[in-house]
Order: sequence, then C-alpha cells, then structure tokens
Amino acid sequence: MRAVTRLRWFSDLVRLEIIVWDRVDARLRADHGVSMAQFEALHAVAESGRDAVRVGDLAQALAITVGGASKLADRVVAAGLLRREPDPGDRRASRLALTADGRAALRAATVSYEKCLADLLDPVLTGAEREAMRAVVSRLLAAIRA
Repeated sequence: MRAVTRLRWFSDLVRLEIIVWDRVDARLRADHGVSMAQFEALHAVAESGRDAVRVGDLAQALAITVGGASKLADRVVAAGLLRREPDPGDRRASRLALTADGRAALRAATVSYEKCLADLLDPVLTGAEREAMRAVVSRLLAAIRA
C-alpha cells in the first residue's frame, strides 16, 4: 500500500470512528442520559466476568490511561451507575462494581446502542461484510496490543 493510500485509509478510519461515536453518544444521551464513555465503562465492568474491577483493569479494557479511567470512573460513580468498594487484596485500593441502576442503564442503553449501529451500518454493509470488518479490526487490535 502506498503511503498516500495508508494516510487516506487511516484518516477515513479515524473520521468514521468519530462520526459513529458521536451518533451513538447522541442516541444514548437522548434516550438514557448516559454518555458513550459512561456506557463503555459500564460495559467493560459487566464484560470483565468479575463482580468488580480495579481502575487499572478499566483503563486496560478501554485502552485509555489510568488517570483517564479514574476520572471516567468518578463521573460514573457520581451518576450512581458504579460504586466503589474496598479491594480485599489491597486496603489502599478500591474496586468498581455496577449498581442496580448501572445494570438497568446498561441493559436499556445496550438496546439503543445496537439499534443505532444497525441504523448506521445495516443499510451499507451486508452481514458478511460486518463480520469480516469485525474480524479484521479484532485481528489488528490483538496484533497492536501484543
């Protein structure tokens, strides 16, 4: 791939991510009063397979800094969707767990999230194209993280 083509491909990819993020964020805010960042935090905690996660785990799951994850966690805790609880393995640390309101918000917002993505992607991509795109993005993330 020529450098100009890589530049254009990456530029388009970034703009696509921004547009999709903004559209989904607007839908989540309008329908549930939850931002996309808050939704991502709730989803990461829920998908962890544990009752609670440390801020560092959240940062890793979202590919953001620990400082960014801490500020995000503070906002989600303030919204009543996560709670901090003592970390039994480290008395200086706390863990983040979903509240009942957080679980309910995540369930409801997931429906809007899926619907918004379907509205954006389904008219343009076939099921096979969406799956191929998911596979390529997953492979790239895995390779870059390694």
